[in-house]
Amino acid sequence: MSIQKYIAYLKTIETGSITRAAAQLGYTQSAVSRMIADLEKSWGVTLLTRNRSGIEISSEGLILMPKLQVICSGYESLNRTVAELHSHTSGSIRVGTFSSFSCGLLPAIIKSFQETYPHINFNLLNGEYNEIAGWLRKGLVDCGFVALPTADDLEAAFLVQDSLVAVLPQGHPMADAPYFPVDMLSNEDFINVREEQDYEIAKFLDELQQKPKIRYESSDDYAILSMVEAGLGISVIHDLMLIPNRYHVVAKPFDVPIIRDIAIAVKKDAAQSTITQLFVDHTKNWARQQFLSSIQGGASD
Repeated sequence: MSIQKYIAYLKTIETGSITRAAAQLGYTQSAVSRMIADLEKSWGVTLLTRNRSGIEISSEGLILMPKLQVICSGYESLNRTVAELHSHTSGSIRVGTFSSFSCGLLPAIIKSFQETYPHINFNLLNGEYNEIAGWLRKGLVDCGFVALPTADDLEAAFLVQDSLVAVLPQGHPMADAPYFPVDMLSNEDFINVREEQDYEIAKFLDELQQKPKIRYESSDDYAILSMVEAGLGISVIHDLMLIPNRYHVVAKPFDVPIIRDIAIAVKKDAAQSTITQLFVDHTKNWARQQFLSSIQGGASD
């Protein structure tokens, strides 16, 4: 391989001796001489000049040497990166996440990631955006899923959008409607998620001119879905909670869209482990592929 010949030539220049270069590289003296001769023959130039005191780099060699150094440096960097990847085929990563993303898309992301890196373990910490941002700053998680915009001390990459939807029992009069009017929330028995569990839903409800009639309240999203399924009322959730939809409920977009942008974030200017970088890059690529698939699917309909 030519790269070994380049290395042998540069080592000869560095040590000032074919014998010393051969010893350091683990070759015989004749092998190093032959590699340099092969380069000279291939390129049609003289790389070394010989005199009574030994060998010196030729004028042609001086011109070529910087290029060879760049090539050999890149080769060494490549080998280090490959070795680092192999050394990180096992290990763990701490991920901050929130419930609707944990239940909706995160399992699919982890599954596809572990098809390539099956021995990396995940420690998932569930919280709200501000908590996750705090965990990132303190180094308690390696990366986290948050809503945009984020604070300036975090580096975030957009992944997907989701929206708030009205969730209705099957057979509800609005089940076949194209959307659910926001104003109709006050006409229904409402099952509410507690504010500390979901700030965005609480903010949405608080800004309504006509408040919903809260009959039930729970901190458990799945309890709320079960109660809607049982016909006890309607609720508002993020549509990610219904990926996949295991409940006999109907989700309806509102007549006024309420959308959030979801991103994966790390602490800005902090050194990231190889495992963290692998997972962040994989997640961004996964989201990009999902978007492309949805575009292609829409085009074929």
